[in-house]
Formats: sequence, structure tokens, C-alpha cells
Amino acid sequence: MTRIENPEPSPQQVHEAMQALAGDPEEFARYLADVQRRILRLNSTLTALAQAAQVQLRGTHVEGDRFYHARARALPVEIQLKALIKSLNNAGKAAERVAFQRRRHDEKVAALPGQRSAKALEKANKRRSSKALPVNKPAEQVPPPMKSGYSDEPRSIFDLHDRRSA
Repeated sequence: MTRIENPEPSPQQVHEAMQALAGDPEEFARYLADVQRRILRLNSTLTALAQAAQVQLRGTHVEGDRFYHARARALPVEIQLKALIKSLNNAGKAAERVAFQRRRHDEKVAALPGQRSAKALEKANKRRSSKALPVNKPAEQVPPPMKSGYSDEPRSIFDLHDRRSA
């Protein structure tokens, strides 16, 4: 019998491949779409397995069981399979969100030089306009308000000036 070598790549090869993949946005999106397809395929397979397991486990009756005992024994397995399927659904959605975020990141990076030059131009215009205005412009002098202690009109029922309350 001949020994078949392990076709799996080494961790170093995987690391190098992922670095190359992370650098190319198109390959990145293509890889994540492939991952999402595999997750969806696995999800449909596990859904079929969950249905078959439910039928099989709930159909397993032991002598002396009541009508609900088989279902009660099957319930923990069904719950875990549902949790696994839900996790796979979430993983598929997360793969799609990652691809979208990567695309958004690339758009932001492409727009950044234009935004920076516009901001620098705005800052330069702001500096020029502030130099054009006189620096020591005299402000209008407003006399301070006269404080007489009490106002002429009462502000509340407790503000009765010199009069006393009843």
C-alpha cells in the first residue's frame, strides 16, 4: 500500500497566500464569495441532516415510554443542530458584510487624497481671509445695564417690592 502525502498546505504557505489575497480587492471579494457559497452549501446539508435526525430520534421509542419521552430525549440534539445552522447563517452574512466593508474601505482610500487636498485648500483660504480683515477692529462700547436691585415689574408673586404679603 502506498502512502499518500497530505495535500494540505503548510501554515507558512497559507499565511503567504492570505497576504497576497488581502492585497488584491478583486481576489478578496472572489474568495469571500466562494466561502459564502461553501457555507450555504454546508448549511443546506446540515438542514437536511437536522430534519432526518429529528425524524429518526423522535421515532426511537423504548418500551415504557410515554408519548413525549422520545421527543424530550431528541430535543437537546435538535437544539444544538438549530444553533449550528443559525451560526452558519450568521457566518454567511458576515462573509458578505466583510466583502462590502472591504469595497467601502477601497472607495474611502481612493477618495482620501481629494478630500485632503480640498481640506488643505479650505484651510489656506481661511487663513487668507482672516489676514485680509483688520486685526484690531474697535468693538462698539455698550454701556453696562444699570442695576437697581429690583426690576420695575414683579417677576413672581413673591416679588412684592416693599409691600408685605397677606
